[in-house]
Amino acid sequence: MDQDAESQKQSLADRMKQYEAQFDSTLPASSPIILRLDGHCFSGFTSQPQFRRPFDQRIHDAMIATCSDLLVDFFSRATIAYTQSDEITLVFPEGVQLFNERVQKLVSLAASYCSVRFNAHLASALASSTGNGPNVGDVQLRMAHFDARFFAVPSGEEALNCLLWRCRGDAVRNSVNSLARTLFSQSQMQGKTSAELIEVMRQEKNVIYEEAVPRWAIEGCLVKKESYQRGGVNPQTGQAETTTRTRTRVEERGVRDFSTENLRLVTQKYWNVPNPPQLQRPTVPVTVDNRSISAANSTIFGSNVYVFDPKMPAADIQAKATAIFKQMEANEFGPERYALLFKPGTYDVLFDVGFYTQVAGLGRNPDDVLIEGGVNVPADWMPNRNATCNFWRAFENFSINASAVTNNTTTIAVSQAAPLRRMHVRSSGGLWLFQVDPRTGAGGWASGGFMADSVVDSQVLPGSQQQWLSRNNRYGSWANAVWNMVFVGDSSSPDQDNFPTFAYTTVDQTPVIREKPYLYVTSEGRYEVFVPVLQTNARGPSWAGGSPTPGKSIPIEQFYIAQPSTASAAGMNSALDSGKHILFTPGIYKLDDALRISRADTIILGLGMPSLIPTTGKPAILVADVDGVTLAGLIIDAGETCSPSLIEIGPSSSSASHASNPTFLYDLTVRTAGHTKNDVGILINSPNTIGDQLWLWRADHGDGAAWDANPTRNGVVVNGNDVTIYGLFNEHQKEYQTLWNGNGGRLYFYQSEIPYDPPNQQSWMSRNRNGMVNGFASYKVADTVTSHEAWGLGIYCYFRDSPTKLENAIEVPSVEGVKLHHITTIWLTGTPGSEITHLVNGAGGSVYANSPESAMRQTMNDFAGGVKV
Repeated sequence: MDQDAESQKQSLADRMKQYEAQFDSTLPASSPIILRLDGHCFSGFTSQPQFRRPFDQRIHDAMIATCSDLLVDFFSRATIAYTQSDEITLVFPEGVQLFNERVQKLVSLAASYCSVRFNAHLASALASSTGNGPNVGDVQLRMAHFDARFFAVPSGEEALNCLLWRCRGDAVRNSVNSLARTLFSQSQMQGKTSAELIEVMRQEKNVIYEEAVPRWAIEGCLVKKESYQRGGVNPQTGQAETTTRTRTRVEERGVRDFSTENLRLVTQKYWNVPNPPQLQRPTVPVTVDNRSISAANSTIFGSNVYVFDPKMPAADIQAKATAIFKQMEANEFGPERYALLFKPGTYDVLFDVGFYTQVAGLGRNPDDVLIEGGVNVPADWMPNRNATCNFWRAFENFSINASAVTNNTTTIAVSQAAPLRRMHVRSSGGLWLFQVDPRTGAGGWASGGFMADSVVDSQVLPGSQQQWLSRNNRYGSWANAVWNMVFVGDSSSPDQDNFPTFAYTTVDQTPVIREKPYLYVTSEGRYEVFVPVLQTNARGPSWAGGSPTPGKSIPIEQFYIAQPSTASAAGMNSALDSGKHILFTPGIYKLDDALRISRADTIILGLGMPSLIPTTGKPAILVADVDGVTLAGLIIDAGETCSPSLIEIGPSSSSASHASNPTFLYDLTVRTAGHTKNDVGILINSPNTIGDQLWLWRADHGDGAAWDANPTRNGVVVNGNDVTIYGLFNEHQKEYQTLWNGNGGRLYFYQSEIPYDPPNQQSWMSRNRNGMVNGFASYKVADTVTSHEAWGLGIYCYFRDSPTKLENAIEVPSVEGVKLHHITTIWLTGTPGSEITHLVNGAGGSVYANSPESAMRQTMNDFAGGVKV
């Protein structure tokens, strides 16, 4: 019987241990491990009367001391601790190597040890500062508790990415919210981003975030061991000796960049170990379930960038894209921004694209991504399928094969700031640049667009699209023109000999161009930005000859990835000074200082139409007189305080030639919306600068758009020599839309509506060589210029508020070196008695009514040497 009892006892113990072991998992023995410790219900804990709000130095000191204990006394294999708010993160680059890596054991000990040490340090700090220990009067301090979690990451690079995530994703947001909660109610804070809260605190409470918040609370702190030499006397020999000891050192900063220096923080045990490791390119993103749509917006680019994978269900991708379109279809002045990015593969989806949405393929070439269904831009939200307000969206680097659902036709019914780049439209029904109103069968209005470096296998049908610039494209045929269609470097452009009957302007070659840089994914899964080579006398698409676009790739780790919740002008300028490029993710960025670009070949690239807004009367971007800078895919919004210019390319003293490596401006909107102001949109001082699809817009509609409410003088002022612009859309400025002071300028396609809203003629007068004249010419070449040439200029009037007249649509010096080709003026509609009196320098007829046709449209084939040719 005794043996049976012992057997039963042993069997019971084994059984219980089996139950325990069933859920006792282990960490991988040699993989990098992350430990995150998080304060439990700390908002309630810190609300106790012993503590100062919103930031208590004693709590911070206790967190730092706890980090030191964890590193020195408990987890000897950890290389660094990062703490912010109530959180601690430890990194173990070679595994924990304790307790056989048993997760339950490690989690329970980590949480309990952290809680005990923090409470001990905090009690000591409170006693030192108050003399009462953990009591205030009769109030006993509640104890703090921490939870813990361990997880493995595949590489040291991903361990660094974890620190980046905690710093960029949480630290600044936590500090902003903590400060804001002391100034505003929860309802007043609801829905505001960190950047918006910072601005509201400044404007309404005169609280400057950077001054009010301790440095350690803004980004958190890094704690790491260091070795040091300590002198002493050997008690046995009596001789002086030096020994190596270990201590911790704290730096009041977070981890904001992926760099060799920061990788060293993760992989090396001490601050002061020489010979840092070589930086490997991180695989970004990694360890995500590519089969789930939930992974699409969990990359390094933030929650408003969706990276779709062909393994994801097509129905889920289409549902997400459609939901975004429904939100953005009529969201003309909203703050939301999105980028929809497609990894290489085929997608059986059909969706539409609304405001502030970029759709792009992540292949090296357009045909690496195929949308086998359709991507379209309808104008259903406006009456009669009117697309004249379909602005601010972009399409880049993918192919489309439209399905029978849309009659095998791709429809992109847009106006300004909606570029198509590196597209391959395979749709057998072709590409339509307008939308038919099904009630009437007529085409809805559309007013200006841009396509470059693209292929359309079938016909391009502009229909009712009024004007368009096509550069370095190839298409089956081009069906028609309305007012001003310009083709530069196309390999299949229509003939221009019958202008103005057929409103085509054709230039055989593009004199100098570098196609816009773009984001893509390598075959190893790494993000890189591809920069095409500079071309001269180019014809046709750069990628359609059987070879990919030539150029170079830049790894994503060389970019500062700006997020609207954390990016600041100071932080971005620091990154620029260190040699970083900047990639803006979708959102609104309020800048209290200009971004200052002083290094050659710097790239500033926007995803998803990000908006930059100067708040202190400075430009948003200042570029030094250096080679090869790129600004691409940005909206620059004027602020409430007037800026002298919003973008400045080179200082006023700029004179260096950049012919071999020009600065390029791609897909920029410079916008003076309601209740904002600036003097000049883009000021170009550096020679050889090249613009490629620029829209300068003083708002003619929307809240606060009025003659004195959103003033701006000029859209573009060109002072540099040998500046070239492809596609200049410049509208509604109060004086000259374009003022060109430099020699050797070239312009290919100009679309300009002069201001709608002069209240009377007296308020809109200018002075030229003949004295005071009605209005300001839209396109003004200074009298001192001796060489200038422009092709395809369309200037339109709608004097909505008064019978205002404009004497000349264009004013240029009467010299042989100044030449204009294919000029058009249009009277859209307006107050009776309003008109554009002449096309150029007193030459050409007036436009003043909708009928007869000659009263609505006037044209001139050529103007050179001061006379009509």
